[in-house]
Amino acid sequence: MALLFPTSPGPRIKPIEVPGLAKPIDLVRAPDGSAALTVGRGADNDVALDGDSWPSVSTTHARFELRGEELWVVDLDSSNGVLVGGERIDFEARLDVGDQVRLGSVGPRFLVVSGRGLSDTVFVRREAANGGAPEEAVQASEERTRRMVRRTGAAVGVAALAGLAVLAWFQFGASRREGRTQKELESARAQIAALEERQSDRERKERQDRLGRERRIAELERQATELEGTLELQRGEEARLLERIDELESQQASREEVARVEAELARTRADLVEARADLVTTREKVDMFDPVNLAQARLSGVSRVRQSIVLIENETRVHERETGRTMHLDTRGGVPVPNFEGVGDEFVVGSTGSGFCVDGNGHVLTNQHVIDEPRDMPLELFAQDEKFEVRQTLEVVFSGTKRRIPARVVSTSPSGEDLALLVIEPFEGMPALPEFATAATPPPAGSDIYLFGFPLGNLAVQEGETVIASTFRGILSRNVGGQMQVDAGVHPGNSGGPITDAAGRVVGVVVSVQALPDRTAVYTIGYGIPIARAADLWPPEPGD
Repeated sequence: MALLFPTSPGPRIKPIEVPGLAKPIDLVRAPDGSAALTVGRGADNDVALDGDSWPSVSTTHARFELRGEELWVVDLDSSNGVLVGGERIDFEARLDVGDQVRLGSVGPRFLVVSGRGLSDTVFVRREAANGGAPEEAVQASEERTRRMVRRTGAAVGVAALAGLAVLAWFQFGASRREGRTQKELESARAQIAALEERQSDRERKERQDRLGRERRIAELERQATELEGTLELQRGEEARLLERIDELESQQASREEVARVEAELARTRADLVEARADLVTTREKVDMFDPVNLAQARLSGVSRVRQSIVLIENETRVHERETGRTMHLDTRGGVPVPNFEGVGDEFVVGSTGSGFCVDGNGHVLTNQHVIDEPRDMPLELFAQDEKFEVRQTLEVVFSGTKRRIPARVVSTSPSGEDLALLVIEPFEGMPALPEFATAATPPPAGSDIYLFGFPLGNLAVQEGETVIASTFRGILSRNVGGQMQVDAGVHPGNSGGPITDAAGRVVGVVVSVQALPDRTAVYTIGYGIPIARAADLWPPEPGD
């Protein structure tokens, strides 16, 4: 199944290196529409922190609350205060996306985000995902949702347990998409204006880089010309000394005088060798600055990484324990009737994401949320009945191929990072990144970066079942709360894909996309986890 975004709440509070709290946390909404979130060591807090790990945190330390469209943090008379951006606040402070809040000077940190993870999804039919534009897939999703709402109302037999839950589940999906409001249009215009501004900045930077390269090439050409002149002089000096030696020998000059000229000739020849080597090096530098050679080197690194990209398909089915058969929905009577005789459509809860193969043993790095088991209500209800078994399967497909390869989870990040390591059975010719390492650091802000993955999951399928990974060029904008902000094309399905520098070194892993306060996704701004955070997963334990 292919996947698209539904709307999701915001803003959120993202814990930073807080054990047991890895994902962004939504504010708790009250019946009156207000939203707040209390944090402290007490068990009655919305976020209850471990007192042994955070002894400096007060029992009820702080409260995040939404006032209209503004997010505020309030110090609840804590003993160690609340810091925003490193400065202690006086009772309360308004927060913006990107602000970092700390409970006390050595307490846990929380980042204000207004985005959503790329794991938020709804479902479309596999046959609709095998081709067509994203808009067609949206229409296919809506139509399937409407059909499922019609099917579910009076389910009987083995589906009695989950009928109402399935109905509510699909009704939510059916009401998800509404007409574009004026506010959304204004948001779209703002995004376009921001894109144009970034494009102007990029063109200005590229123009400055080009002028810098041209100046450097001119300087190197000048040096090469001077070296060629020096070589010419040294060749002439070498010829003069050889003639002088012949002259001295014909005049039967003393051995001491001949030896003096021979020593001078040896020094001249050594200088000649050095000048030749300098000229070769200078010419190589000129070639390195040639735009064509630079582009070829960049494309070589990009191509090497793209070959290692895999589409990860995460599917969950309901099985009958006694027979092992999967559940289907028979809709011939207008009402969905679950059965295990293979009549109708198979009931599958699925999601997709991206990953990349990092060694010849078949290890694949991705996000944890890409491979997590779904927490959908119908599956949870079926799992409570001993007659049923809910089974998850993971498969990967390399870019440029259509072969589905079973995968298993080796480990997830013990530090709570949204990272996971899978493994598949290695095969001959398997693409991988033999030089992969977690020691690479992100390039400076403003540097070119590349994102790889499968935007919109199976909607990116081309040529039948063959999948083709996409490559997006962008820039590293800044580091926010330990995450890399990237200005590039980031879409559902990119989760778990690598971020590389211009040389093709992996420097991060795509994890989420930015959203505006009105929950509109900004698909040109995303976030990545620095690859150094994968050091607790890589290398794996022997035998994994």
